[in-house]
Amino acid sequence: MTLIDLASVGSLVSSLAVLASLGLVGLQVQQSNRNQRALMQQGRSARTVDILLRMSEPQMAGVLGRIYRCDQTIDEAEIISFYGFASATFWNSEDSFLQYKAGTLGEASWATDVATLRGLLRHPAYRAAWSMARYAATGGYAEFVDSLISEVKPQLREDIANRWRALLATEMAQV
Repeated sequence: MTLIDLASVGSLVSSLAVLASLGLVGLQVQQSNRNQRALMQQGRSARTVDILLRMSEPQMAGVLGRIYRCDQTIDEAEIISFYGFASATFWNSEDSFLQYKAGTLGEASWATDVATLRGLLRHPAYRAAWSMARYAATGGYAEFVDSLISEVKPQLREDIANRWRALLATEMAQV
């Protein structure tokens, strides 16, 4: 075997090593993307659970009950409390909107967020809160929410306690 043959074999081995390295880098990039999406989903879930837990706090539950009934006698502290709660919901959704646009939030998660936002924006109180909060939205989110508002008709929420009792009675009848 001549020196030229050895150089050719060395070049071939080197090319194979580069190919193997590129394959490994490709796998690492895929794994990194999966990990990034998992972290985004975990953060989204944590924010949403936090909002739901805040709803269950007695003071907030009372405010929300009155808000959902469109009680015009709520005081300033209750309005501020609801506005903060609604704004947190909007900014949670904005983060998902921006993540979805960036490709780090999956289609199914985004569809859930849009359905939730549509449901909230049917209620006059959330529409009013959005009117107050929209100035701070970025990245096309304000236009997106405005388009949802134009698509959904305002309506009052059903009485949660009565709905719960009716569903519970239906389930209990099967026992």
